[in-house]
Amino acid sequence: MSLVLSGQGEKTSPLLRVARKYSAYLSYPLAICGLLWLLALPLSSFSRRAYFSENAMMPGQVYTTFGTQSHMDAMDRVDAELKTKDRAQAVEAVFASIGLDTETQEFTYTKVPRIGKHAGTNVHGILRAPRSDSVEALVIAASWTTANNASNVNAVRLMAGLAQYASEQVYWARDIVFVVTDSGEQGIEEWLRAYQGLTTTSPLFVRSGIIQAALSLELPPAKRYTGLGLYFEGKGGQLANLDYVNMVQYVSRLERMPAYLHGLKDVPRRAHWWTKYTSATQLLLRQVRAQAFGSSTGIHAPFLRYRIDAITLAGLPQPDDPVSAVFAHGLFTDADVPAAPMQRQIGRTIEASFRSLNNLLEHFHQSFFFYMLPANQRYVSIGDYIPAAGLMIASLLLQAMHLWWMQGPDELRSDSPHTRITRINAYYALLRATLPSSVGIILRVHALGLVLLLIPQLIASSVLTDATTTAYLFTMALASISMVLHTSDIYWTRRIEWRQLKSIVSVYLAVVVACLSVMNFSLAVALFVVAGLPLVFTRVCRVDTRIRRALGVLMLVAVSPVCMMTLGMHVLGCSSNPFRVFLADFYRFGSLVYPLVCLVYWPVNLLCMIIVLIQ
Repeated sequence: MSLVLSGQGEKTSPLLRVARKYSAYLSYPLAICGLLWLLALPLSSFSRRAYFSENAMMPGQVYTTFGTQSHMDAMDRVDAELKTKDRAQAVEAVFASIGLDTETQEFTYTKVPRIGKHAGTNVHGILRAPRSDSVEALVIAASWTTANNASNVNAVRLMAGLAQYASEQVYWARDIVFVVTDSGEQGIEEWLRAYQGLTTTSPLFVRSGIIQAALSLELPPAKRYTGLGLYFEGKGGQLANLDYVNMVQYVSRLERMPAYLHGLKDVPRRAHWWTKYTSATQLLLRQVRAQAFGSSTGIHAPFLRYRIDAITLAGLPQPDDPVSAVFAHGLFTDADVPAAPMQRQIGRTIEASFRSLNNLLEHFHQSFFFYMLPANQRYVSIGDYIPAAGLMIASLLLQAMHLWWMQGPDELRSDSPHTRITRINAYYALLRATLPSSVGIILRVHALGLVLLLIPQLIASSVLTDATTTAYLFTMALASISMVLHTSDIYWTRRIEWRQLKSIVSVYLAVVVACLSVMNFSLAVALFVVAGLPLVFTRVCRVDTRIRRALGVLMLVAVSPVCMMTLGMHVLGCSSNPFRVFLADFYRFGSLVYPLVCLVYWPVNLLCMIIVLIQ
């Protein structure tokens, strides 16, 4: 009540009086300071050198032995079996010959609701640890194709060699599960659901214990690799434990097959500060995109949904590699197989990583689960980057307070003590007249967003087959209907106070960004940039002419979901329609991006247009 009546001369606390006095001047600088804070994160002064919190792993303290003739023979058996059998049977035969407990899982799935069913096959083999009772397990996973739809037979061959190596050792304290899927992330998701006992349609009968960590392999066609790309983001913003990332990077450098974050190599130490800054910025942007919208490299993301620390190691072919240049598809020939030294280096990197994971006394818990990595072997903790979100939220809240105090005619903000009762009565009369209209508009816009959320699950499957155009048609149709309905309300009833409407929307968006920033910081920042910034600067100046209103609406159309998705598809090089990708991730993995687009981003964009059009 003190906040509500402070604009009508009621006595309030000194803090509220200061906020009322300066809120009009602080909102815009706070939004800009939040963005500048983000731009300062790539600076070396914001980051710290990585270190190990879990000393029990003892990385790099073992002598690696992978690469003997028996390991190479196991890799060659994969090629021999593939010539006479299909892929699932070939892998199962190789695993059985090594002595693993094997099982094949047949499953069906839908990529998008009501768009037909697809069949897939998973094969897994379990190496039982001689020093335990199958209470805990580690996982090595690979798909038959990489993220770029290239053949991933190299990874499957290397997995067979690693299985042969692991079967010859006696020091394992955890079971090791080797999984091969032909359906990418969806195949791993189906396997995990069956492994955890969450589905009865395609159950697993050969299981191990609780999965402590997982590692995904991607080795595209190449003769030689200059290093490995390391990817650690999940679909919902989950991150692998920082100790896991640091350990893999450490042992990979010892084996002279360094693992670079997102495949970006180190900048020389004596490079110019601007070169270091641009490299760190590029790496952070890749992490923000992967964390906000879901990583597209590797099949590690489904593991993170089940609180299993997982990463992907992807081979980086040499630029002049002859095999990589032709982008080979299908089964490999002997000439396409990486050179033996490459196989040994990558295999020993994975061997050293699993030896360290084998030393863990308990689940990863000591190091960070919330972090950003501006460079290899450096990190930014949550305490250093979360103030940026705080500044953005404060910008929205201060503007909401100022607009709430400034609503109505100027007579309501007089400081005369003789008219205080009259002003308070007039203020409540204003709220009774305008608040239902403002709330009604907000609810109506969000109801249209709910329709956009539910349409793909209700309409016929034939309508959604064209992934490039139909999603845009739905969005533009809803935009047209919404704008017609709300514009008619604006110019027929004329009982809407734009300051009140913008104040409510600002508080709503601030709450959403605040809640989201502690779960998925990158997605919260992306939401503020595309929805919060336009809201903050909407009607920052008078729009008393039709030309100014038209320009304001055009600027909001430029940052609307349709335009931003088109920009993401063409400028960022997306292989498919982002709307379709978000819908599929929401349906398969429970990603929050699609609901946020339908229920927050799109409604706030429409409400900004309405605020501009109100006289």
